[in-house]
Amino acid sequence: MDEELIPTQPQPALDIPQEMILAMAIGMEEPDQIASRYGFEGFDWKKLQAWKPFNDAVAKQKAELEQNGVTFRIKAKALTEDVFEDAYKIARSNDATLLQKLEFIKLGAKLGDMEPKASAQVASGPGFSITINITDPPKKAEVVDAEPVEEIKFEPPKLNLKTKPLEDNE
Repeated sequence: MDEELIPTQPQPALDIPQEMILAMAIGMEEPDQIASRYGFEGFDWKKLQAWKPFNDAVAKQKAELEQNGVTFRIKAKALTEDVFEDAYKIARSNDATLLQKLEFIKLGAKLGDMEPKASAQVASGPGFSITINITDPPKKAEVVDAEPVEEIKFEPPKLNLKTKPLEDNE
């Protein structure tokens, strides 16, 4: 089929699922397989492959996934799952040492999120706190030349504090 005969734009009624664009961007499968799963085969798939908006959408999604590290984590998880099955078979074999089996158990517990979680413990009993107040350093005292003032003596007035008994009418 000549490339000139392939239309550069799919028919207007063509709807491309976002999941298909995401799967294409992740790149874990062959594009033909992904397209087939979403109903794009043969001539329709050729048209879609040549359509610039579709290619731009896949490229944009791929860049976003790579920027956020999603692509790496997805591929690492898939690789871990594949290799984990092989490690399981090895750990179950009679040739595996006890140390290898224990390491596999630790790995399985970690990957299966079965490790004990660190919990914050509240201390019982009286608590304490430390408070540190930082203030400005004291300023130097200013020295003022002044002449002595004559001392004034103060004597409080004498009060007559004699009391008289209260009468019932008061």
